Amino acid sequence: MCGEEVFHKHQLSASHFLHEVIDFFYHFESKVLKTIKLNFLKPGFITKENLRGVRIPYARPVQLYLVVAVLFYISMGYFNRKDYVPAVGDHQYFGLSSYTIFKWAEPLDNYIQASIDSSWVKKGKEIEKQLAEEYTANGSKDSSVKIYSRLKKDSLIVPYSKVNTLAFHDMLILRGDGFYSKIASYSKAFVFLLIPFFALFFLLFFYKKLATYGAALIFSTHFFVYNLSIYMLYTAVNVLPAQWLHNKNLIFWMRWPFDAIFYNSYTEGITTFIFGEAFEFTHFIFWMPWLFIAFKRLFATTWWKNILISYLCCRIFYYLIFGMFKKALIAFTIWSIHA
Repeated sequence: MCGEEVFHKHQLSASHFLHEVIDFFYHFESKVLKTIKLNFLKPGFITKENLRGVRIPYARPVQLYLVVAVLFYISMGYFNRKDYVPAVGDHQYFGLSSYTIFKWAEPLDNYIQASIDSSWVKKGKEIEKQLAEEYTANGSKDSSVKIYSRLKKDSLIVPYSKVNTLAFHDMLILRGDGFYSKIASYSKAFVFLLIPFFALFFLLFFYKKLATYGAALIFSTHFFVYNLSIYMLYTAVNVLPAQWLHNKNLIFWMRWPFDAIFYNSYTEGITTFIFGEAFEFTHFIFWMPWLFIAFKRLFATTWWKNILISYLCCRIFYYLIFGMFKKALIAFTIWSIHA
């Protein structure tokens, strides 16, 4: 066919096949690493290249995200960190009303927290009832019951009156195990859904210059790749000394100077008002410079607009991740638990 390269029989050999595999991974690896490096060191550059049609030398946005996400979860497993996995009770933090200007939203925050708490209790009662019915299926109130519990290797004989106590005990284990096994998987799968939300805000702030939602999605993906990359690096620098020296007190030692300067008894009130709690301030340190430089490179806006929009994006994105995404993830996980 026209356009096809000339075929040679040696292309069917095992050695040629192996050569193509090696060549693919070599160029794939070099392209991805090059893109990660440029995205990290030159904020906005890869996005600008993509938007002006220069894409062949770089990894595609979705391809880049998938590679970095895999590296992120592998590294988090190695460092034994599960910061990205919400825990039971995390929905009680990072409410909208925790911000001074949104104190009026406290009833809404309380309603959301109470609804998730109610779902947690309701799910427990459903599992407990199901277990009790299974355990008493072959017994009567006047006798002991032989139970083949899923949490016991062998059968167990208990008085009928103690079945509900056993069902409650087993429910606590099943509900907890079910929650943490599911939310670990969901947090990896659904975090990708944050990218479209980030893109909406980029488009809102720069709708005249981004022009299309697709362009905003590319920029949002590159920002998210940077976010995963910087967190991997930050975790490595903080956790490895603690692992090597077998001293848990060294974990996140990089925050000590910032806490001493910005969260002492004199500065804490002002810092908290402007940047939030220490955990949120850490995100400002990493996000705001990257966004500021990227906005300048992409949109050539004035410095004060860059600072203002970078600041707003940091606060909005932080709340999207910890205030909304985590709560939605917890609620969905509770709903999906089954005995």
